[in-house]
Amino acid sequence: MTSNESGNNAYDRQPESEIKSPVNKRKANKAVIAIAIICALVMLIPVIVIGLYLGRLLIDRREDPGESDNVPAYSTVEAHDPETTVPAETDERHFSIEDATRLPDVGSRKAMSTVEIASKVSPATVSVIAEVIYGSVYGDTTLEASGSGFIISEDGYIVTNYHVVSGASGLSVVVPGFSDPFPAVLVGTDNRMDIAVLKIESEDKLPQMVLGDSDLLQVGELAVAIGNPFGELAGTVTVGVISAVNRELDIEGVKYNLLQTDASINNGNSGGPLVNSYGEVIGVTNAKMTSAEGIGFAIPINDVKNIIEELINKGYVSGRPILGIMVVSVDMSTAEQFGWPSGLYVREVTENGPADQAGLLPEDIITHVNGQVMETTTSLLELRDTLAVGDEMKMTVYRDGETITVTLILGEGKLS
Repeated sequence: MTSNESGNNAYDRQPESEIKSPVNKRKANKAVIAIAIICALVMLIPVIVIGLYLGRLLIDRREDPGESDNVPAYSTVEAHDPETTVPAETDERHFSIEDATRLPDVGSRKAMSTVEIASKVSPATVSVIAEVIYGSVYGDTTLEASGSGFIISEDGYIVTNYHVVSGASGLSVVVPGFSDPFPAVLVGTDNRMDIAVLKIESEDKLPQMVLGDSDLLQVGELAVAIGNPFGELAGTVTVGVISAVNRELDIEGVKYNLLQTDASINNGNSGGPLVNSYGEVIGVTNAKMTSAEGIGFAIPINDVKNIIEELINKGYVSGRPILGIMVVSVDMSTAEQFGWPSGLYVREVTENGPADQAGLLPEDIITHVNGQVMETTTSLLELRDTLAVGDEMKMTVYRDGETITVTLILGEGKLS
């Protein structure tokens, strides 16, 4: 019994050296896995480093496609053939209205930038200051008005608008670079074309403008206006284009064919130059649309070249009829107050002028001319401009409580 048990026990037992603990086996497996992970990490680190380097290199190359002159950049174009590729545009493009509207060089005429135009034109653009008498039947009031102008000769002839100097008892001109204003003499005026010429005297040669050819203007080309807006901002430069040519406009009963521009025009710009890409005067600014922005007007320079020449040489424009009087309107309330008829009150009569020769006197009131009722100075000027030098104007005049008739023969000369 004992021996059988002993044999059975011997059969069931295994040699001690072959017995392995489950705990020891698990420890061995973990060691193997750890070694494998370490080896994998060691192998992956170089791959990650190389990948990061190549990725950064590709990003830098994409941000600066012009880095290599030998490698063209391409972009895919969606069109009829989706596989078509064209070279990508890599140059920066900058749009400039100045470049878009500037004329090309023509012979010796070099198209300029706005900065170059301003540098060339500004020294000859002046501010015109007028002491203007505003009269009424109650008396006169003297106020200071201002506008712009430009010098057209070294000896000091200046072009401006008639409405800038109309009624002025004194004129002065401020020239850039000179500390004191110059006294100015009124050489001549043409109210029909709203042009006046002044003269200043200087010991120095004055900068001058070049007159261009307004007949060559094209809609859309560069236009630069320089002037004295609001009488306080001398030398202001504004830039635009020629918006239209031959724009018909009625200003105080006078019809003009004008240039239209979106270069900013404001009160005080009147009489200043409108210039082209070559820095040449192509217009005399004279009006703006008050009910809108960016709509200004200028008299084409070709329309007034001969007028400017005649004003300088003669002091007046040949063939322009003149009256030789200064009048103000008498409204209904004033007429009732003084017991007068409404009409035009004669403030001044030019000696030896047509009105003086017809027998008109200061304080006369003109009620009718050629059968037409006279209520405003504009109505008288409009009628005059339908007539010619030598034509008659039959006037009904109220004087000292009586009504008389005088006949005025339109003359030609400097004063109107």
